[in-house]
Amino acid sequence: MKRRLQPHYPNVAYIPDRCLIVVISTILCWKLRWDLQGLAILGDVRSTTGRPLPVQFPFDFSHLRHFESALSTSFIISLLGFFESSIAAKSLGTGPADGIQDITLSANRELMALGAANILGGTFMALPAFGGYGRSKVNASTGGKTPMSGVFLSIITILCVFFLLPAFYYIPVSLHPSRTLLITHH
Repeated sequence: MKRRLQPHYPNVAYIPDRCLIVVISTILCWKLRWDLQGLAILGDVRSTTGRPLPVQFPFDFSHLRHFESALSTSFIISLLGFFESSIAAKSLGTGPADGIQDITLSANRELMALGAANILGGTFMALPAFGGYGRSKVNASTGGKTPMSGVFLSIITILCVFFLLPAFYYIPVSLHPSRTLLITHH
């Protein structure tokens, strides 16, 4: 529907359709109590240590037993991250109208920064981060002119996770029929 409307109404592209679907399904699940009828929901998201940012040394010897099984998956994730980050750095740094003023983007610097961020993020059990091409394009198209716009976006994201996470309780979880998910309700 957005594709048909966009040539006539260009601002339709900015309607967050996926976000609306998640919000509507969450409200319906909450109001109609679909979780009591067997629908899997996200439930409480809590840290296993009770601290908001648990710090763990990522190179602990107890984790080495998972090394062999995780090696192929981690290799694929790093390759995909490398390609995504390289493409984002090259395509966003090719012209003067990229949105970030007086900055020359370098794929090598981008990869070094992402590697350092992923090593630091590993101590907080974070997911691997890559160069967010879509996030960078939205940042540039909404008027972000300096690298500080990315810093503010990160701060806003962290605040949303800390303070809005309880609102995600009733988000329906999609499951493959052959898998089960243990969700605890408190």
